[in-house]
Amino acid sequence: MTRSPQTDDSKRYRDTAVFERIGWSALEDWTAAILRKGGVADSDAALAAQLLVRSDARGFATHGVSRLASYIHKLSAGEIAATGALGFSDAAGALRVDAGGMLGQVAMPKAMDAALAELEGRSSLVCQVRDIAHLGAVGMFALQAAEAGAVCLILQATLPVMATPGATRPMIGNNPLALAAPRPDGPPLVIDMACCMAARGNILLAAREGEAIPEGWAIDSDGAATTDPDGALRGSLLPFGGHKGMALAMIVEVLSASLAGAIHAESLNPEGGVASASGGLNAFFLLLSPEHLTPGGRPAYDAHMAAWTATYKAADAGAARIPGERAAQAEAQARREGVPLARPVLAELEALGQKMGLPLR
Repeated sequence: MTRSPQTDDSKRYRDTAVFERIGWSALEDWTAAILRKGGVADSDAALAAQLLVRSDARGFATHGVSRLASYIHKLSAGEIAATGALGFSDAAGALRVDAGGMLGQVAMPKAMDAALAELEGRSSLVCQVRDIAHLGAVGMFALQAAEAGAVCLILQATLPVMATPGATRPMIGNNPLALAAPRPDGPPLVIDMACCMAARGNILLAAREGEAIPEGWAIDSDGAATTDPDGALRGSLLPFGGHKGMALAMIVEVLSASLAGAIHAESLNPEGGVASASGGLNAFFLLLSPEHLTPGGRPAYDAHMAAWTATYKAADAGAARIPGERAAQAEAQARREGVPLARPVLAELEALGQKMGLPLR
């Protein structure tokens, strides 16, 4: 029997009955050790662990260490490349990166670092990343750029997991996208979203915890609305905003997959694709330099960012938040008090650690 839907993760994380806090450094070191045991090189394992743990700390519980067991399985099956080197080439002024099927949390931060170096002295840079595995929370990479002073839009096309009501199999990926921008008077603005009503990871968590999901999140394999997470996992996610969410997913598909020349049998099979964190996905990002693109340079950019965000907040008597502020506060708390992990996720991590001979605690 399933329990009633939980729709507010922030409320769940205030309830100490459903989560525990694990020390940041200890969790990061253990995550890196698990990845090394899975064949990932030392420095790459440390890099991926940093991103996974920071994702949890900032509230992206569906794209943090809860994905670790899946990544280890796909590394062992050869579906994700455990090692490799990025290939860089010029595409008529754009930067093209071939990731060789590597883990997204390894390849993308390296690609972003290279792109930020290329942006030096320029107003903008387009970057295409081919053959990369699941990126997790795409906003983490946009945040990386914003913390370096750039505005970043990043998109990734996923395998089909989303459809409209009545469809008997997935039609298109939920195709996440994010934009991050530096602010002169606060943490970077970070907008991170997929084109579905709720992330598939939320449904996976609900299935783990024996909870129902809210109506409107998904349909089953017969195309009918469902609140059963297992039925939803066999069916399809629903887009937010109906046809508008589907249209946005198509925009992401064109920019990050079609322009990359991506033709993968598993994603284009008319019999239906299967959601996967395997390599073979593609991503697209755009970097913009406030110093060089904004008339008046960085001071003019900063002045406008400060003005419009202040207007936005003042309209709600100061109660409104800029996207990214809550995540920054959660991260600061996690650094002080430990990273919050839902108990079912923690149990899975402990089981993974026992299986791999690396106990979590």
